[in-house]
Formats: sequence, structure tokens, C-alpha cells
Amino acid sequence: MLLLIGGGMTVGAHASDRTSGLTADQLMGCIQTALAAQAGLIKEVEVDEKRGQRLCEVEIIAEDGQRYKLHVEVATNQVVKVEKD
Repeated sequence: MLLLIGGGMTVGAHASDRTSGLTADQLMGCIQTALAAQAGLIKEVEVDEKRGQRLCEVEIIAEDGQRYKLHVEVATNQVVKVEKD
């Protein structure tokens, strides 16, 4: 597992035999895609594989304090799921 902490943001990646890490460009692309879909501050980013898809799970805190978790597929750079906490 890789864990980076800085500026109030946490980025985690779980390594397995079937997945590889992300490039900085891929990670930044996922973050930009998530912020385009939901404005706010990034709280946490986690990279994981689910059902054969590599996903970035981006947790965002909106201006009103509401928390969202956006799942961005790395291969297509598309938001595939939004959870509101």
C-alpha cells in the first residue's frame, strides 16, 4: 500500500498482483475529472481495483460541508459512481 499525505490530502493505493500503480498524470486526471463533476476540496484519494476496473475514489467536501465520494475509472477518466455521505 502506498500512502501520501500532504496539504490536508491523503492519497492511498493498494497494490496487488493484478494492478499496477498510476502515473502522476493519471492520478491528476482522475482528480480533475472528479472536481469537474463536483466542486469542493479534496479530502482523500484512494486507488483500487473493483470488478476488473482500476478506480480512483476521490472524496470531496463541498462548500456546504456535504461529503461526496466519486469513483473515476482510470482507463476512461469517467465518473462511474457518486456517493453522497
